Amino acid sequence: MVIGVNGLDCSGKTTFAKTLYEKLSRSNISCALLHIDDYNNLAVQKEIYEVHETGEFTAEMLDLYCRESIHYDRVAKAIATSRSTVDVTIIEGVFLFKDCLAPLLDIKVFLPVEPEKARARYETRKQEVGDRRAVAVFDDIWLPAFKRYATEIKPENISDFTCRQNYF
Repeated sequence: MVIGVNGLDCSGKTTFAKTLYEKLSRSNISCALLHIDDYNNLAVQKEIYEVHETGEFTAEMLDLYCRESIHYDRVAKAIATSRSTVDVTIIEGVFLFKDCLAPLLDIKVFLPVEPEKARARYETRKQEVGDRRAVAVFDDIWLPAFKRYATEIKPENISDFTCRQNYF
């Protein structure tokens, strides 16, 4: 079984997925935890963030980010490999319910969050991990990209479960 956990950046996907993974592991269920960020297209993301820093971020750059910031073929391969080796695979990430990945997910979980709350979480996380990117990446890249994704894919509508805060 493959469980996909989706939502805006800083919606709690990693925390939710990690908690579920730990609970399943403690119950002696063989499982794996995958993160879509491990399959980021680093060359595209580097270009996007460098252009953003110059103040020259354009709609075309947002298009590039939405289309090519993740190696979706590698994600699909990782899901297939994991599915063949463990009983439950949990994968978390933004853009996870796109047409190229959604059919690979047996259960789709969506974590809605108000953008202001997610942005505040990013500000906190940024300080905790020493992320040098400006908070504006949330406003200028992540939020617009997620809004486009949400308009096109409607992840909340196609999810099997919608989990609001206090899920565990």
